[in-house]
Amino acid sequence: MSPWNQFEPAIFETCEPTLEGWIAHPAEAISATAYLVVAILLWRHFGYRDRTFFVRYLPFALGIIGLTSVLFHVSYTAIFQMLDVASIPLFMGYICAATVSHRQQVDVSMFPRLFWTITTISMLLVAANLALGFVVLIGQGCVIIWYWWTNPRTRSNPDARRAILLLVSGAVLLGLDHAAIGCVSGIGAHLIQPHSIWHLLSAASGFFFYRAERQLERNWHSRALKTPTIAPSDQS
Repeated sequence: MSPWNQFEPAIFETCEPTLEGWIAHPAEAISATAYLVVAILLWRHFGYRDRTFFVRYLPFALGIIGLTSVLFHVSYTAIFQMLDVASIPLFMGYICAATVSHRQQVDVSMFPRLFWTITTISMLLVAANLALGFVVLIGQGCVIIWYWWTNPRTRSNPDARRAILLLVSGAVLLGLDHAAIGCVSGIGAHLIQPHSIWHLLSAASGFFFYRAERQLERNWHSRALKTPTIAPSDQS
């Protein structure tokens, strides 16, 4: 008897068959802990040394995504599916805000306001309609990938290239999973599925996006400091 039967089941299905018990989707639940692992790694190596919102935020976001994803795949219920999808804008909003910052050369002090604006709008759309929320998140992902891959400054960064390739590969597997293509059956059904690999690849993508963004920010500020300024007395 599953303790989750009293809740409404999830709206969208994945490849992994649902088990009756405390853990509905073992493969997907275990793989979702990758977000928590990456969050801890980023915090230990980067976050605790810096008090800026920009540096400390992503480990927190990945931690929330990991927690909601684990709860969703453990329970496979509609309420936790909504929370799982609603947490994705925490990551997408971060990358979108970073993308706009690079394109428009927005000062880093504006990053929190830009981030919260994008993230709040995305979360409201997810809450209003789950399918619409998916469309918005997919659109954001396409814009991010297009910009980071076509911009010479970001494409030349090795970590940015790794992040993009991991994210695209994971997104393809996620799409295949929702289309019930490439599903693993039999004894391996609860060991690995396209959706579980998506968790691993997207978590790794978050790690490399973070490293790339830190490097790009350092380069940006280094160029700003080297840019000569014209004193008022020199303009005559």
